[in-house]
Amino acid sequence: MMIITILQYVGMLEGLELRTFDQLLLKRPAIEIDNRIVVIGETEPDIRRFGHPLSDKVLADALQAIESAGARVIGVDKYRDVAVAPGSEEFKSVLKKYTNIVWIFFASDSNQNFIPAPEILENNPERTGFNNVVEDFDGVSRRGLLFLDMNNNSYYSFPLLLTLHYLAGEQISAGSDEQGNLSLNDISLKQIDANFGAYIGMYAGGYKIMLDYPGLPQSFRFFTLSELLDNKIPTDILQDKIVLIGGMAPSLSDYRLFPNQMRRFGVEHHAYFVSQLLNMAIKQKSPLKAWSNNYEALWLLLWCLIGAFTGFRRGGLLRLFFLVVIESTLLISSNVALLNQGWWIPLVAPTLGWISSLAISVLYFSSQERVERGQLMQLFASHVSPEIATRLWDSREQFFNEGGVRPHTLTATVLFTDIANFTSVAEKMEPLVLMKWLNEYMGEMSSLVTNHNGMVNKYIGDAIMAIFGVPVKRETETEIANDAQNAVQCAINFSSRLRELNEEWKKQGLPTITMRVGIYTGSLVAGSFGGVVRMEYTVIGDTVNTASRLESFDKSIAPPNEKNPCRILIGESTCNHLSALYKTEGVGEFQLKGKDEYLKIYQVII
Repeated sequence: MMIITILQYVGMLEGLELRTFDQLLLKRPAIEIDNRIVVIGETEPDIRRFGHPLSDKVLADALQAIESAGARVIGVDKYRDVAVAPGSEEFKSVLKKYTNIVWIFFASDSNQNFIPAPEILENNPERTGFNNVVEDFDGVSRRGLLFLDMNNNSYYSFPLLLTLHYLAGEQISAGSDEQGNLSLNDISLKQIDANFGAYIGMYAGGYKIMLDYPGLPQSFRFFTLSELLDNKIPTDILQDKIVLIGGMAPSLSDYRLFPNQMRRFGVEHHAYFVSQLLNMAIKQKSPLKAWSNNYEALWLLLWCLIGAFTGFRRGGLLRLFFLVVIESTLLISSNVALLNQGWWIPLVAPTLGWISSLAISVLYFSSQERVERGQLMQLFASHVSPEIATRLWDSREQFFNEGGVRPHTLTATVLFTDIANFTSVAEKMEPLVLMKWLNEYMGEMSSLVTNHNGMVNKYIGDAIMAIFGVPVKRETETEIANDAQNAVQCAINFSSRLRELNEEWKKQGLPTITMRVGIYTGSLVAGSFGGVVRMEYTVIGDTVNTASRLESFDKSIAPPNEKNPCRILIGESTCNHLSALYKTEGVGEFQLKGKDEYLKIYQVII
């Protein structure tokens, strides 16, 4: 947020904010044509017909025609500081006779000298308004001047003067509010300051307000100068209206840039400004307002927090995508809604704050997830099936704890294997050959465990300890039964695969082997054990000990042989979870080594 705030207050975001403001204007509802204003344009055909500059005679005839039609106010957007014969006396007579004619003048700037109004109107501030237009760095007119101090005198702008003449007919006059701001019919036109909206340290000279352009390009009633002088304009169209006369020929180059880089003639710019002022006074439409810097900072902070919170929320990419769509829509729509209510607030800064916070949050928590995944995979790498790994990661918030796995009690099935007479076999083999042969055996058996949704927990010499039902806790009896069945089916497949391996080893001159399997289902505690440097996931409890005892139980009972190289003994709890697909035979009820209670033991018949 700090970086965004710095960028904002040094003005680096101002240009982008202004162009975004232009785009938001397009989202506003279209408004009706303002029929109080009519524009008479001096077009290229008019110039060819009447010449340029227009003579005083042509201007006098035009003004007289408009007055005859009953216009309430006439505004002339043409410089005329030098008489242009013929008709100069007639021109002066018309201006002297009709006090509702307002003329424009230019108050000078660094590029152009002062251009006064016609001599007969000089020193008449109620009938001459300045034409100075405020332009931003990109040439767009987004602000409008109402007053300008010059030579110790205060002058009205051309649009404001036209508005005041029109409002006089509505019995509305200008006033001031308690803060000294201009007031039209109790609507205060507060002067905007140097940091209004997205502006940063703009030139504060003159009394300015924001120009409130309509959402879509608005057209005014338009006629050419020739149509006026040829009496082709119905009288009722001009009656009681504000009539503006101005150049609308491309060769005159009298253009202004509107928001979104729309290029319009200067006389149209004045018409928009006048329309806005009339709507404020008559329709009680307040001028555009902006939040204070403190409120803008809070708005920025809010969206930074929203972005950070969105990145913090765990879930899939689809969920993140929907959140991003919803939040971006909310941010833009809220700005549009506020603008429709007359409030202009920055959009780029909170958007950048939201995006950057979201990106940082996503990157941070993604890195955290990578660390967590690495820790989990360090505990479970190559020991679980892809299905279990996916379930494990999806439920990691309930499963994973900082520094390891939360210990929890669950019901699972433990499987122990051991090679019969391994010591005597190992004595007859070279160490390297023994290692390769044993790795092949371990690899094949481990793959079968994984394929049956089990987890190889550890290797103990030539023995394997596997668990079915971890690390994701089983919640239903059906799931627990499936784990028991998977363990038994895995042991059956041990026998089939070992028979195949024995055939291959026999051809290679390697020893053949048999194995014993003990399986037991029951309650145990699962979790990570050890320190930060050395940690492993395992299970502890009587269930583990019982499975181990079943594997080593009375080696004379149903000893494995070449045809059935795997003896499988299971406890009663496991047997109770088997379906009719598995054939079992009771071995008897025995007291296992180190246990006080008797246990019913069953053999799985292959």
